[in-house]
Amino acid sequence: MPESHDDLHELAIRAAAGSRPDLQRLLSEIHIRRLAHSGARRILADTTDVEDAAQETLIAVARGIGGFQARARFTTWLHRLAVNAALEVLRRKTRAGSPTDELPAPTVRMSSVAATRMDVDNAISRLPDHYREALRLREFDQRSYEEIADLLHLPLNTVRTRIARARRLVAIYLNFRPGPDG
Repeated sequence: MPESHDDLHELAIRAAAGSRPDLQRLLSEIHIRRLAHSGARRILADTTDVEDAAQETLIAVARGIGGFQARARFTTWLHRLAVNAALEVLRRKTRAGSPTDELPAPTVRMSSVAATRMDVDNAISRLPDHYREALRLREFDQRSYEEIADLLHLPLNTVRTRIARARRLVAIYLNFRPGPDG
């Protein structure tokens, strides 16, 4: 797998020009590399919602690739589509919520509706430095585990463990954050 996303940019240009095989390959690479997830995770906390937004991003790419004009990097364009898809998932969840949909108090947990970018940033800032650094390299810089291991001079399994623990801690911080009364 390539280290950069330059290959995707070239695929996107060919797909925008009408190449169906290049569009199929582009969609496959986005899916395999989970490239739509990082943009969605900036808006949504719930894993299922992130997956929904990622799928909607793939559909948006397929429908809108003709509008990609290569003025910016393809990954920048893709990120915008992922954020828009995540916002749409969030809007649907907000519209679907009503007083009759409320859960009994003991089972109420913070959902992606309440998870704003500020909430996520705050949760990440609470992480121990070694977890925060590994997570930021993976999620925000979209580095591979191998690249992170090289950059941090750590064994690959240590990097994987740190990122998994960081994700769990962020989820805990988001889900169990005290409300305005507590």
